Amino acid sequence: MQELSLRPKLLSFRVVFFSSENRREGNGSTWALELKQDIHVGLAVPEVQGAAIHALVQVALYATARNEQAPQETAEFKAEYLATFSYPTDCTEAQISSLQDQEPHQYLLVAQAYPLAATHFRRELLATGFDARALPLGL
Repeated sequence: MQELSLRPKLLSFRVVFFSSENRREGNGSTWALELKQDIHVGLAVPEVQGAAIHALVQVALYATARNEQAPQETAEFKAEYLATFSYPTDCTEAQISSLQDQEPHQYLLVAQAYPLAATHFRRELLATGFDARALPLGL
């Protein structure tokens, strides 16, 4: 029951940046898409007494597309996202720090942030002309 009282709420989710480099015209050729991810979880403890402690989840996604008929033709995509979670104000740093070290709690945070990042990334790839329906939306 104590874990439920320490459960953080998603406060904000934002796109830090999205960058794409696609200098090829879509001519109906098939492209292979490779996705890499880098995920970091952190804790932000305020200096102001009584302010809420925040957990931060940074998701970086990198994709490289290669033309299957002409492998020298590539397109690069990069994005970074930041999710901020707020803990109840009556939680202490010691309580939250012990939770942050546990994999299930980290998964709880990442499992909420990653689908938002993956959905945005997928939509941006679709906007640049790539069929990104095969990209995963979850962990």
